[in-house]
Amino acid sequence: MSANLAFTFRVTGIEDEAGAQAVVGELRELMRDECIDRQVTIGIRREGGGHVVTGATAFPVSVSRAHLWCPEFEKSVAWYAKEAVPSAACAVEWSHPDEQG
Repeated sequence: MSANLAFTFRVTGIEDEAGAQAVVGELRELMRDECIDRQVTIGIRREGGGHVVTGATAFPVSVSRAHLWCPEFEKSVAWYAKEAVPSAACAVEWSHPDEQG
């Protein structure tokens, strides 16, 4: 069974622009690997003296076996970000547009 999901993510703990660009590169690779690269936007903004990488789905994505995929995807976002910047901290937020009234 598949579910339509939307998500946003934030990667904090990035000190400089070079680190932020490296995180963006890693996360774009993850999105390509997951075949959702055309559905997810990723950007950088300055916040509190550091840099934050953010991302979001442009529209809900259909995911098979979402109860298994979502936790693995969250782990992958963290792993890819930490590959670029070991101090990176990640948070993913999910929404289920089909269940919203």
